[in-house]
Amino acid sequence: MNFRSLGEVDIWKLIVGGNDDAFAYIYKTYSWDMYKYGHKFTQDSDLIEDVIQDVFVNMWEIRANIFIQRSIKYYLFSVFRREIIKRVNFSYKNESLEEYHSKIAWEASFQEILEENQITLESRNRISQALEHLPVRQKEAIYLRYIQELSYDEISDLMGIQIPSLYNLIFKGIKSLKEYLATTN
Repeated sequence: MNFRSLGEVDIWKLIVGGNDDAFAYIYKTYSWDMYKYGHKFTQDSDLIEDVIQDVFVNMWEIRANIFIQRSIKYYLFSVFRREIIKRVNFSYKNESLEEYHSKIAWEASFQEILEENQITLESRNRISQALEHLPVRQKEAIYLRYIQELSYDEISDLMGIQIPSLYNLIFKGIKSLKEYLATTN
């Protein structure tokens, strides 16, 4: 069956009905993005893989009780984010997630996009430097919006902020990037 031609509602119905192939399809489709997103919170690949595995196992076990309101991707990212934060907080009791999170580089994901689009090395270096100047929350919001292509509603729920605040966060981040890049010409 060609799952790419189906909408998420139809794929979800197949999963609820016990279709292993549909479930494998969403695992293949979203697990790598979840893995990359997990590296924004910790560099512990084993922990990230464990959380991804747990999210999918739990999803399969309770699939009949899950109502996907927005999208399968949004559901997976929200459950994954909650669980990874919980486990990272547990692992780093003496250090707040915000302190730990601020140490993690978001630049790798942005770099991948730049490389895929064949941006020159000089431009990549300038953009990396500009990204270093952004607060962590701005980086996360921009990452979720422009790299993971989540909707503003989804990002708002994921990050626990109101949509007007999210617009402001992304706007300020992009404005800061533009200003930094304009001054380094």
